[in-house]
Amino acid sequence: MYWLGPFQYSSKQELLDRLKVFVATAPVGRVSHNIAIQKLHLLIALHPDAERKIGSGIDHFKVKRNVLGAGQGLWLVRSDGTEESFSYKLCISGVRQSSYGKVCEALRFSVRSQLIAFRETLTLPAKCAISGEDIVHRSDLHIDHKTPFWRLLQAFSEIHGIDLSMLDTVGSGEALALVNREISEAFQAFHMTHAELQPSSKTANALKGGRL
Repeated sequence: MYWLGPFQYSSKQELLDRLKVFVATAPVGRVSHNIAIQKLHLLIALHPDAERKIGSGIDHFKVKRNVLGAGQGLWLVRSDGTEESFSYKLCISGVRQSSYGKVCEALRFSVRSQLIAFRETLTLPAKCAISGEDIVHRSDLHIDHKTPFWRLLQAFSEIHGIDLSMLDTVGSGEALALVNREISEAFQAFHMTHAELQPSSKTANALKGGRL
């Protein structure tokens, strides 16, 4: 069993699954259900960076649409009016993302506009570059890197003599960015020149991402 305060679940995975459904289906805006609010207070207390996240105290929680990409996310609003996103997965797992992982994520966000621009040039039906099947719904259209993104990062760091693990980031969630904007801009230029983007279906892209 897994317990979140007084709330009992058959396993940690069950709680993660329920949270996933809640975040995906909850109406955008302030969370008003009393039990949901109680659970979110218990959840954020488990966050490995809870003290900083909570700050001056939590006034309320809300669900917001992600600015970049699809889906929704959880946010807390502090008593001083400031707000910040938080990951329910991190609250449950208690595992911090490595500095290197945060740098990679920040660099991926830095080129998100290039992926969006490429996506807008495509018309449906489009051929999935991975499975060869037709993509007929825009909600099923994902943009894939023909050369894996991690290889692009590796090539960039080797060419420029940069140790990605030594870089600092600022922000969180979709606002995550490198402190050194020059490196971020250099990677954007590198990605524009070297990345080969291709359409893929949501399913094919997920399967590809799940392979080692």
